Amino acid sequence: MIDLQGAVTVVTGGRTGVGKALALEAARRGSRVLIASRSDATATTEELRATGAIVEWFLTDVRDADSWARLRSFALEKFGQVNVLINNASGGGGDGSLEAAPLGAISQVMETNILGYIYGIRTFAQDLREAATAGNPAYILNVGSEHSLGVPPYVMPLSPYTVSKQAGLAITEVARRDLADTGIGLSLVAPGWVLTETVTGLTDSLPEFAAAVVPYAQASDLVARIAFQGMLEGRDVIVTNPKSIPFARERAEKLLADYAWAEQLERQ
Repeated sequence: MIDLQGAVTVVTGGRTGVGKALALEAARRGSRVLIASRSDATATTEELRATGAIVEWFLTDVRDADSWARLRSFALEKFGQVNVLINNASGGGGDGSLEAAPLGAISQVMETNILGYIYGIRTFAQDLREAATAGNPAYILNVGSEHSLGVPPYVMPLSPYTVSKQAGLAITEVARRDLADTGIGLSLVAPGWVLTETVTGLTDSLPEFAAAVVPYAQASDLVARIAFQGMLEGRDVIVTNPKSIPFARERAEKLLADYAWAEQLERQ
């Protein structure tokens, strides 16, 4: 296990679900943790502290740049540094087709899943640059989805969500270019279905949903372990679930075929 002993990890949306699992994994690897949450994360904070972790939480709306600035000030006041930024907070309500989904829901998803990533990177880039220059850990982990890899054929239409998660991959790639030679590692983790508290509640109460989801699902702690392993090894894209690979590979093969077609036109 590569540890992060003494580092400081900021996790947005860390009160529940994958974010909570990532906060726990960061603490397990020796990092101090700051949970950024839109709602009270006291219970999660106390749960992590019971394991011996050093944890704080701060009320944060990732859609608001000023809220990010206040989060940074709190982080530096409490810990004096930041080594890992995990952009995990995700907007819900992104189901249905692009034609049918409510515009308000689309806006919320885009603001959270796209602007939230960008604001986070802008807020902490200089602190991470300074950490890397000093020889300390410096990473940005964007939490995407298997929807970042393409359009999963076994999932109901979640078109606004899918668009936002594919944009998350683009943001990660662009930021990697922007921050080249700074020593900051940038990765995107792309899990499939995860057995979070919300998903488990649905599988327990809805047999049809359980039959559709459980065969593709992973435990949140497993996803978190794979995410940190991939991030610390310098993986660009961390696919946690092998079941996501077939449709992602099919998409890649279609793209390669289109590239080959363009080359053929040039030769002609």
